[in-house]
Parts: sequence; C-alpha cells; structure tokens
Amino acid sequence: MLKNSAFLCAAIIALSTGCSSTDVGTKLADYGEGGLASAQVVSGKTILMSPRLEDVTPDSFNIRYVEFSFGYGTPMNVRDMAIAQCESVGKVAIYKASSRGLVQGNTVKAYYECRSQD
Repeated sequence: MLKNSAFLCAAIIALSTGCSSTDVGTKLADYGEGGLASAQVVSGKTILMSPRLEDVTPDSFNIRYVEFSFGYGTPMNVRDMAIAQCESVGKVAIYKASSRGLVQGNTVKAYYECRSQD
C-alpha cells in the first residue's frame, strides 16, 4: 500500500513539473512589465560558475548561473551580461523574473527581454 502511494505521488510530481511544456520561471516572466536591468539591485555574491546565456532570441533570453548564498540582488556580471546582450541588438535589457532550481537550490535562471529604446 505504501509502495503504491509513493509511486503515485512521484508520478504526479513528474507530470506536474518535469513534463510541462513551460517552466514556472517562464510563466512568471510573462506577467508584468518588468524593470530596467540597469536599475537592478546588485549584490556581491560569489558566482560558482560563469553565467551562460540560454534560449537567446532577438527579443528575449535567459541567464543561468550558480550563486553561493540565498541573499538579495543580482550579481553584477549577470546584470552586465544582460545589458550587453540587448545592446548588441540595439535594444534595452528588461529584467522579468528569476527562478531557482528545486533540487539544486543555488542554480538561478534569470529571465530578460530586449525592448526598443523608444
């Protein structure tokens, strides 16, 4: 009986999280207007790995990085990477949202949009 319950619980979690078409962070990034990346609060947190760009389009991208602490703020090199990415297409970086990995709590995925400077 307990074995069946554990399997059912694991199946529900897998179906509701791992098999969905859009991750939670992307859904969060779709809400609201966001704010200028240049106005983000910057902290001096140590990055354990170099941040990397993911899912890059002319209008949006994500930056994945690992941080050492759960403090408040965005590492300066992540913010600067977002600004540089949008400047390369003649646009302004807008910070939308961040999400943390469920298993690896220090993995952060930051969501940005590139908007015209109008």
